Amino acid sequence: MKSLVSVIITNFNYEQYLPEAIDSVLNQTYQYFEIIVVDDGSNDNSVGLIQKFEALYPSKIKGIYKKNGGQASAFNRGFECAQGNIIAFLDADDYWYENKLEKIVEYHKNYAGIQHNLLINNQLKFALLEDKVAKQKKGLELFGFLGTIPTSGLSFQKEYLKEIFPIPEKEYKICADLYVKTMFLNNHDIFSIDNPLGCYRSHGQNHWFSSQASSLEYNKITLDKLNKQREKQGRTIIRRNNDAEAIGFFMLNSLQLEKDKRHVIYGMGEMAKVFFESLKDSINIVSFSGSYIEDKEINFLGKPAWPLEYLINNSSEYDKVIISSSHVSEILKYLEESGIDKEKILVPKL
Repeated sequence: MKSLVSVIITNFNYEQYLPEAIDSVLNQTYQYFEIIVVDDGSNDNSVGLIQKFEALYPSKIKGIYKKNGGQASAFNRGFECAQGNIIAFLDADDYWYENKLEKIVEYHKNYAGIQHNLLINNQLKFALLEDKVAKQKKGLELFGFLGTIPTSGLSFQKEYLKEIFPIPEKEYKICADLYVKTMFLNNHDIFSIDNPLGCYRSHGQNHWFSSQASSLEYNKITLDKLNKQREKQGRTIIRRNNDAEAIGFFMLNSLQLEKDKRHVIYGMGEMAKVFFESLKDSINIVSFSGSYIEDKEINFLGKPAWPLEYLINNSSEYDKVIISSSHVSEILKYLEESGIDKEKILVPKL
């Protein structure tokens, strides 16, 4: 039997983006789905748009109209109404590519949780994932890493979400997806698909994308809630790392390093320090480098810091460049466009 996919779209004042999100589901190559659009008290024309879609596709689309309560309350209402055995979440300002559901349905035959990449404004990958690997649970338990893929790249078998829902509504006016993913990982793993299956839209109203303070706050809240649950279960408490440590340790696990090679660590931030302290005794690190270094006489952690131009013009002085940043996609593209040999770049993946 085919799996019914319940697509939950939560919306608040995104009338300019919502039609494209809904159309991207309607145009899927896999057509056995229902769309549940939860409007969280919009005061623009969103309700009228949803009602028009309901009238056009009464067997496919159900609108839910509620007072404004935040993302968690919208997720909870959508989940209550979902009839499918697979739940896929889509933010109203994002959209999917036409093969999204076809791909995830196939993988959900074997995996309870799936995350796939997204292209930020159809340009760069949101993250670089270790493709076709389930290791997110390990990252959480060993390093306190809560993941990076947002709402529109997540889907789960419904029976496992019953362990998580309802989501606490008071704390999660935003970031309900972080709660769902983290609590899911407490007991199950998430399978990664590096191929982008949708577009993450970064725009002026989407403050979350660039808000480091919000990220740190919600990571702390979520890990505290997880540890309270683990205490009740008699399980080991997960240590809280800062973001650079958690992501850095996790990404280091994906690298294949050779002791006899000469390495340059590209980056001079907190994650570069994590990489250096973890690797300095096992591989040959000849220098650091970074986009904003201009003076070759600079030193960092006792090593020289070479300008990018020096890397480009003196490739014989090193063998590999290790990207040490959470913005891997952007830096990889920048290094390749600058003329760094692609074969020399070591790309950590999540």
